[in-house]
Amino acid sequence: MLHEASRIQNLAVFTRQGTRLGVVHDLLLDITGRRVAGLYITGTNPNLVPEGVPVLIPYRWVQDLDDVVLLRYFPTDIDLSPVEAEAMEIEILGDAEPVEALELPEA
Repeated sequence: MLHEASRIQNLAVFTRQGTRLGVVHDLLLDITGRRVAGLYITGTNPNLVPEGVPVLIPYRWVQDLDDVVLLRYFPTDIDLSPVEAEAMEIEILGDAEPVEALELPEA
């Protein structure tokens, strides 16, 4: 599982429309279910994500995975207001400091 999961890191992520969202920086692993639960995307496109903040997307949004990650779904209206979206802390493996990411609402 870890060998397969590690190949996802640094892959470019695209929407169904062919727009580049960003790059997979890390994975959110569900240890009990032994599966990838989400992708932590950095370098996000400011046209898709306000201010280009990193996002954590559910892995079930992934349609295909090869040389790039192709998403089957990505929301068109992301709101960064404190009421709508809450930042969550994610500890990136190997990094000492947790980082903040915007967790997107369910589809």
